[in-house]
Order: sequence, then C-alpha cells, then structure tokens
Amino acid sequence: MSFPEFQELLGCLFHWRNAFFNYDTDRSGHIDAFELNNVIASFGFRLSQLGLQALLQRYSKVINGRQAVAFDDFVACCVRLRALTDAFRRRDPMQNGQAMFNYDEFIQVAMGL
Repeated sequence: MSFPEFQELLGCLFHWRNAFFNYDTDRSGHIDAFELNNVIASFGFRLSQLGLQALLQRYSKVINGRQAVAFDDFVACCVRLRALTDAFRRRDPMQNGQAMFNYDEFIQVAMGL
C-alpha cells in the first residue's frame, strides 16, 4: 500500500468512525436497522428495504433480541459498499444508476471484491 492509499484509507476510517458514533443515537456501541439506514443514506446511498435487509443479514448480529451492527462490521460493510459502488459506476457511463453486465463480468466484479 502506498502512502497516498494509506492516507485515503485513514481518512475513510475517521469518516466512518465519526458517522457511526453520530448515528449511534442510543450510545449502545451498535447501530440498529434504523440507524444503519440513516448513516448509509448520509453517505449518499439509497437502498430499498430489501437492500438494507441484505446488509443486515450479512453484517449484523442479534443483540438484546434485535439486529445490530458493531463498529468493525460497519467498517467491513462500508468497504464492501464502496467497492461495489466503484465497480458499478465504472460500468454506468451515463451515471444514471443503470449498468449492463454480462454474467462473466458480474462474476469478475463480485469475486474481485
């Protein structure tokens, strides 16, 4: 990793940490589905309920009877969202939220992340 890449990563980590703790409104050290949706939206992502549920299924644990995302899982989620978004945007030349993938390209993108 080059120094500029490290600086970018560190900047992202600070940003994600600040966002996580700003949206952890109950100060539990975890964010619930509502808080996750709000913090993701603050980053500019607009996810459907099914998209949000997919994130929760992958990155949350049941804590006190409800789904919650810990900070380390939140960082992993942000890394994946950023990588997927970057890959999608490279294939969305009009930047209108639509991209064309054939199956092989999809596999390459999905497995490369």
